[in-house]
Amino acid sequence: MDVFRILTRGANIARGKGNSLNDKNRPDGFPKTVNKEEKIKNEVEKETDFFRTKRHLNTVKHDNDKEEDNNSANRDEDEEEEESNTLDMIRSEEEAKSFRKKNKVKVTGSDIPLPVATFNDLTTRFRFDKKVLSNLIESGFTEPTPVQCESMPIALSRRDTIACAPTGSGKTLAFLVPLIQNIIVKRSENTSPAIKGLIIAPTKELATQIHDELQTLVKGKKLKVGVLSKSLASKINNKAVNASKYDILISTPLRLIECVKKETVDLSRVEELIVDEADRLFEEGFVEQTDDILFQCTYPKIRKSIFSATIPSGVEEMAQSIMRDPVRVIVGHKEAASELIQQKLVFTGNEQGKLLAIRQMITENEFVPPVIIFLQSITRAKALFHELIYDKLNVDVIHAERTQKQRDDVIKRFKNGDIWVLITTDVISRGVDFKGVNMVINYDVPQSAQSYVHRIGRTARGGRSGKAVTFFTKEDTDLIKPVINVMKQSGCHDGYSEWMEDVSKLNKKTKKNIKAHQVSREQISTVPKAFKKEKKRRAQMIESSRKRHQVTESS
Repeated sequence: MDVFRILTRGANIARGKGNSLNDKNRPDGFPKTVNKEEKIKNEVEKETDFFRTKRHLNTVKHDNDKEEDNNSANRDEDEEEEESNTLDMIRSEEEAKSFRKKNKVKVTGSDIPLPVATFNDLTTRFRFDKKVLSNLIESGFTEPTPVQCESMPIALSRRDTIACAPTGSGKTLAFLVPLIQNIIVKRSENTSPAIKGLIIAPTKELATQIHDELQTLVKGKKLKVGVLSKSLASKINNKAVNASKYDILISTPLRLIECVKKETVDLSRVEELIVDEADRLFEEGFVEQTDDILFQCTYPKIRKSIFSATIPSGVEEMAQSIMRDPVRVIVGHKEAASELIQQKLVFTGNEQGKLLAIRQMITENEFVPPVIIFLQSITRAKALFHELIYDKLNVDVIHAERTQKQRDDVIKRFKNGDIWVLITTDVISRGVDFKGVNMVINYDVPQSAQSYVHRIGRTARGGRSGKAVTFFTKEDTDLIKPVINVMKQSGCHDGYSEWMEDVSKLNKKTKKNIKAHQVSREQISTVPKAFKKEKKRRAQMIESSRKRHQVTESS
């Protein structure tokens, strides 16, 4: 498929509900009309198979039926063997040790529960709710990931948890499943209305995503879950809605604190507290808000969990100080990206070189949508958006200056395949799950290793592979060292040149300065400087002429 031809069929810059592609501009395989039932049925398919290249068994007959028949016996045997291995329970410390070694998991703490091997083990060991388990299976989750195998039994044993696992490894499910079960059990003991489960997330997008997944899991159960949106917070503060009717509440820190200060939300009976993207919420700027929330959660037997793809030592020390005898689960390295991401560093010389690099990737068919491009500021995100619109790419932009409705709409359209290239700042770099993203481009080098890991983690999710390309210039000398360290830990030694390893190690003062101040960069534009100067000169001439005309009229 000629990717360049597809990408340049016309940009989609319209706003509102009617933003889908015109039929004539759709790439081969996009249906011209889709009724509501078919749209719901194929929702996941649209995300995972972006250009509809996957052939459906009910419409396309296999050309290799004969070969399939010859190999079916061997495949069935392999599947039976795999199934038997999957259904085995982990019954001893020796088996647990073997499981952890195979999956590169490190678990530390006292009296550590054995991991589960399957979701059915939850029923056997913890009398897990069958309806919730059924919802889990119906949602397509058939086998737990390593972080789920370890953290679920820890949480169901009512132990505090610190969990660190790569992006896309299933951390959200790892804390939601035991949270639901623990609250179901507690609710049967005490039916009085109160917020019993609280999930804190750094962004509204992530909070909404957690809420949507939670709603799927509690379908058919009498559990009330809510996300503290601007609308709900207003209703609660005006006492149109009682916050205590929610068993589980998901919120960003600041909005929750505002409600707590107005005494419209009571956190004194929260029994399960989960901090998602903990490294961000324990950073300067967020840690004070997180601390205020923790101060309000006064239930004596409260269980706390923190989850993230990166947990620096300083953050872990703070987390340890607020927990009781926690169990620590580390999958892979604490600051490594998924091994499924093919990472690459590209030296572009200057800012103009970055645009040229993107255009070269398009012409060489390396730019395969869907693609997410990250920049360091809103101004630069807007500028790149206008440059790529000029190139007639099907692109949109999301940043903090856009309304929540606009941001939600852009994310929805990107997931549905109506947008092929998404330009953004770090506003969606954490937690937001886009199925089937083929590539992430760091147009600007992120300011920390943690930010880099979370950015590129938008690709290679749910066991799929992906690519991450990071552009850098001479101004980024100090910034690429942490990126190279992450690439080393992730096993991507061929993604950078040997001379890059000679970049000197950063001291604490330099690291602090980098986080506090963004790199000063040239403006994103391919317009030659001579044209800019001429445009400025003409504007000045017009302004001078206008002023002289005003003086003449007044005299």
